[in-house]
Amino acid sequence: MQISGIFSGLLKFVKQNSLIVAFIITHIFFAVSLGRVTALAPDEIGYLYTFKGVYTWPMNTMAQTGSGWITAPTIFLWIAYLPAKIINMFGVPDLLSIRMLSITLTALSLYLLKDILDQAIPKGRFFNKVVLISFFIPSVFLWTSVGLRESFIIAEVAAFLAGFNFLIQEKNRRAYALLFLGSYGLVSTKNYLWACLMVTVILSSIFFLFQGISRRKILKFLVAGFLFPVIAFGSTTSAYALDFIFHGGITQAGSRSGDSISQVYVDVSETGSGTGSGSAQVPVKELITFHGDYTLIALHSYLKDNPNAQFTKIFRVTHLDKKIQEIWNEKIRTGLVSQFKQVGTETSSLNGHILEPGKISDPLSMLQPAFVFLCGPFPFVGDPGFAAGIASLESPLWWALYLLVIFQFIRFRKVKFLRDPQILFTLIFLAGEIAFSALVEVNLGTSFRHRSILLVPLVFLYVRLAQKAKEDEVLLHGSK
Repeated sequence: MQISGIFSGLLKFVKQNSLIVAFIITHIFFAVSLGRVTALAPDEIGYLYTFKGVYTWPMNTMAQTGSGWITAPTIFLWIAYLPAKIINMFGVPDLLSIRMLSITLTALSLYLLKDILDQAIPKGRFFNKVVLISFFIPSVFLWTSVGLRESFIIAEVAAFLAGFNFLIQEKNRRAYALLFLGSYGLVSTKNYLWACLMVTVILSSIFFLFQGISRRKILKFLVAGFLFPVIAFGSTTSAYALDFIFHGGITQAGSRSGDSISQVYVDVSETGSGTGSGSAQVPVKELITFHGDYTLIALHSYLKDNPNAQFTKIFRVTHLDKKIQEIWNEKIRTGLVSQFKQVGTETSSLNGHILEPGKISDPLSMLQPAFVFLCGPFPFVGDPGFAAGIASLESPLWWALYLLVIFQFIRFRKVKFLRDPQILFTLIFLAGEIAFSALVEVNLGTSFRHRSILLVPLVFLYVRLAQKAKEDEVLLHGSK
């Protein structure tokens, strides 16, 4: 009876959360199919290095220098990577272990957002929940299937927003836990994004005072979402990390070079001045300098060096290997005939791999970089390179997501959303994210990847509008 009860409960969970189950299965299948390939996310090597080296005693802070975890407390990494470490100890390969952790974190984020929507539309039509499919946008699908920090950021932002939602609804225990975990996790993962979140916390708290929200509730919000996470981070991180955070700035970040340069020796043939019936082919090598196109270089190199790998076989069956070879050959031909043997130096101002960030002193200068961050890369504009060219084909999906959220505002236009704490907070945070990105993004590829952090606030706005409309409906019927 006990086994049948467990099986029945499992079937019920799968039925109620079929989208999440599909998310997990498809992501794991993709992660397994990648094998040891890191060409689609080159930074994954650094995070794997951290995972393999962080579990040492005494603490090995050097393990963090090879990845974006450089300012993260070691204790935080021990806890954050613990599920991956456990399954790794049971025989799951190290790279797949951190990928499965990424998938789990994003699935939990999806569950938090779906739970809010289910409260408003328990048996709604598919259209009402179509926004959740945005988690399957190709680039988001990729970033949440590999061992990068994007899945951590998505989970931390989702936890904070869900925690704030619970706080307003007086579900305090869950609220405190999620607010703390989201805030402490984010300052450990991406400190500048956390700073943006805390500015939102302070600004919105001022608005909440004017709106008549309980001062006790605002104090709880500040303590759980700001004070305790700061104390926890300050007491667990290193002096180097604190110095790195406090001495950084928007000006320095925006003044970085956005150029991505790779130099590759390629084999070419030089025709000698032979006599008689033919001429000898003398193999020579030429140094080609690529500006951008690192993904193309990494993919071409992997397919060439690993002809028997599962990933290579998939590309061979789908004829993608031939397509990559064609693009590679064209790039090489272009480089060989150029004056300085360079590729990728001429690109569109909108789709160039180097972006021109805005300046705080000139607010109007932020409009174009903000537009590129939100809507780029643009299909069929200029010659953005291999990866950006493919990425541009998914941009219309992001445009559709923006329109879907705007439609939700129009649909529930009778809802006084600017008086709703959750919606107001998220709008301020979203505006801060966009403004900050307009000031610091200098590379198209990086900007494209960082856009994934907009997903959770956008989806939260959608689901909160539905929840707010449901609450107003209940209040209206209750007052009659």
